[in-house]
Amino acid sequence: MKTASSLAFSFLFLAFITKPLLVASEQPLVDINGDKVRTGTTYRIVSVIRGGGGGGLTLGDGRNGLCPLDVVQLGSDLMRGLPFLFSPVNSTVDEENYVLESTDLNIIFVTPQIKICGEPKVWKVDNYDQSTGQWFITTNGAVGNPGAQTLESWFKFEKVDGNTYKIKHCPSVCETCVSLCSDVGIYFGNGGRRLALSKTRPFLVSILKAEDASNGKIVSVI
Repeated sequence: MKTASSLAFSFLFLAFITKPLLVASEQPLVDINGDKVRTGTTYRIVSVIRGGGGGGLTLGDGRNGLCPLDVVQLGSDLMRGLPFLFSPVNSTVDEENYVLESTDLNIIFVTPQIKICGEPKVWKVDNYDQSTGQWFITTNGAVGNPGAQTLESWFKFEKVDGNTYKIKHCPSVCETCVSLCSDVGIYFGNGGRRLALSKTRPFLVSILKAEDASNGKIVSVI
């Protein structure tokens, strides 16, 4: 839990804004093959930069102990990482829907083989880390229930070009809430690649169907 001093510093470190609900783009996300991205289908998120840009995303030990697990990037582009489901704020449970650009959504690891840590494998923005000056992306987020109590669990994909996207944390699920608004980038530290909010270098990604990545080397750091 944050202390009063770290909370005060948090407000100085990043700009917070109060904003109205935003109208999402009507364009659906597309995967690397140009197919529309749907709810209920598993995907992988990989860097668009080959070679030194690294690979897909997986789960890593938390910075303050084993749990909760953090979201990390694998070092090689041959490693496709773990699969995800996307759950948009406006999705329904009785049918598949397209996932739209710039729409608030939950990003959920699909990890039946990983039994450690009991928390949901849902992305959320962690508390401010004073030692590194970062807002890291961790797990134990909430699915659904949009509003003030779940702001840290909402992300969106914004189109950069073609099927290249950046991931943004700038929730518009609460009309009067004060929230962080920043791209998701990669923090290089302690020999690893951890996802964290970034004002300068967004993590540019493509989306692959999980089944299409089966020829890649799928690994977890767990």
